Amino acid sequence: MHGKKKNTNVIEKKHQAASSSSSSSSNGFEKKLEKMPSEDIDAKADAFIKDFKHHLLIQRLQSIENHEQMLARD
Repeated sequence: MHGKKKNTNVIEKKHQAASSSSSSSSNGFEKKLEKMPSEDIDAKADAFIKDFKHHLLIQRLQSIENHEQMLARD
């Protein structure tokens, strides 16, 4: 019976250590988010979306060009 209780204690300690380390890392992330002004986050999001749409447009134009080149070979 002692062996089973010892294993349970080890598992509980590992679980407590894992949950305390994950909560401390999430607290650091939350603090970092609190420091950033919302305007800065909005500006970064807008820039990301603009860049993403630009890359989609480039890929679409390349795809159309490749398709036209393929049709011209026939």
